[in-house]
Amino acid sequence: MLKYLVVFVALIAGLAIWFKPSAVVTSSDTLATTPINEELDERAVPELKGAASNQLPDFLQGTSLKGTAIDGLYPVDENGNLLLSGSIKHRFEYFLSTMGEFSLEQVQAMIRDDITLNLEEPARSQALQLFEDYVGYKYALSDLEQSLQAPQPYEINDIERMRLQLQQLRDKRREYFNQETVDAFFGFDELYDDFMLNRLDIQSNSQLTAEEKSEQISSLEQSLPAEVRSMRDETQRISQVFELTNQMRDEGASDSEIFERNSQEFGQAAAERLQQLDNQRQAFAQKAEGFIARKQLILANDSLTDTEKQTQIDEALTAFDDNEKRRLKALELMQLEAQTSQEN
Repeated sequence: MLKYLVVFVALIAGLAIWFKPSAVVTSSDTLATTPINEELDERAVPELKGAASNQLPDFLQGTSLKGTAIDGLYPVDENGNLLLSGSIKHRFEYFLSTMGEFSLEQVQAMIRDDITLNLEEPARSQALQLFEDYVGYKYALSDLEQSLQAPQPYEINDIERMRLQLQQLRDKRREYFNQETVDAFFGFDELYDDFMLNRLDIQSNSQLTAEEKSEQISSLEQSLPAEVRSMRDETQRISQVFELTNQMRDEGASDSEIFERNSQEFGQAAAERLQQLDNQRQAFAQKAEGFIARKQLILANDSLTDTEKQTQIDEALTAFDDNEKRRLKALELMQLEAQTSQEN
């Protein structure tokens, strides 16, 4: 059941796409959903025009974004008006991921400059206002997350509580955005939220046999729109690739041997993307392990007050962006569950 709890925690944080069952967890929405094969890759890019330069500015070459292209775009229609699209949110989040390397004020200025550089009126003013709304939403989301505590192990079957908290999240989105923007920015997330809650309902139903649960879950999966099923299947496929990668590495295979195997299976371009994902996974794992070890030392320091401990933990967390913090929460939950299982 913990797997589904982790999914829920991630959904509450507004990032449902990262934690689908057996999903690979990566450092960005785009990488998490990048198709492996070239055939799918071509249809993964929406047919949107307009749209902004994706070349990384020189001043960002020395940051964690080095070697990447700017994600997302600002699509416009034939009259120069901004077209609402999830790609706009992706572009905002691309720059926001540098939080910690730059101050909030610097990142906000960076995004405003990016909008001004890439858009003409009226799309420019529309995008600037949308970004201001997005910043307000992010602040409100942070406040909401403070009040939404993750369920304790003994509460993991409290699906109604999960449903209530997800509704609070949805209501908060609608305080800052109209329905069209909500659909563009969060439509997939909310669809998947519903899917996961319904799946949890089935999994926790003690009146159903294992066979009945399997049948109902299969029927539920078939009810998903085709594009969501495709995304889900692709995510599971990536997860299987990483499981094989880990197995090969455990058996002593070198990175070049793993790359060669993936190249033969999926093609060189896909193998390069998989290698990038794997490198990011390993880098995050090392970073997370360092934080958890430091946190344990802080909590064990009896010379510190509870307030001082929390202050030091918060300072350590500044090394993580918002997306990494969500993954870190999930990782800590899994470790807690593992400890609980060992004690029992």
